[in-house]
Amino acid sequence: MRCVELAPELKSPRNPPFNFDRPAWIQAISGLVIGFIALFSSYDHVQFFGNTIHLNQQWGVWLISSSLALVFIDAQLAARSRLRTAIEANRERNRTNRERNRTNRERNRADQERNRADQERNRSAEARECQAEATERQGQGIALLRGAALLNARYQLDPSELNRSRLKAFFALLAP
Repeated sequence: MRCVELAPELKSPRNPPFNFDRPAWIQAISGLVIGFIALFSSYDHVQFFGNTIHLNQQWGVWLISSSLALVFIDAQLAARSRLRTAIEANRERNRTNRERNRTNRERNRADQERNRADQERNRSAEARECQAEATERQGQGIALLRGAALLNARYQLDPSELNRSRLKAFFALLAP
């Protein structure tokens, strides 16, 4: 004989008798109470829309017993239906959560890509700024060299005291 294992979502932490939930127990107990009331009261006739149908008392007991069985069967079917509905709702909720998590992961991945692109743009901008500053410093250095060459040439062509003082002042500015 092979044992059939229930799916994990169909197993309950505790095994209630008849697999009834609370509403099913209420329905079954209510049906049992109504059955006892019918059993201990007059059960030798049934009335439908003002018409009375007389029954043998033995038939009344069987009708009440069969109606109780139907009450229990209906309670169990209703409990199973509610359980299936709860399981389906749980599956749908899990599927929705998985979809939401997947969407969040994709959103995070896109945010990371945007952040990487922003960092790369910032690095490029910093590199351009550094290059521009280096070019500016180089231009300033070239301008200083030209000025020094011009003053030196002026001094060599006309070694006057004015040109000498200009050249000394220029070199004093260049000294740290």
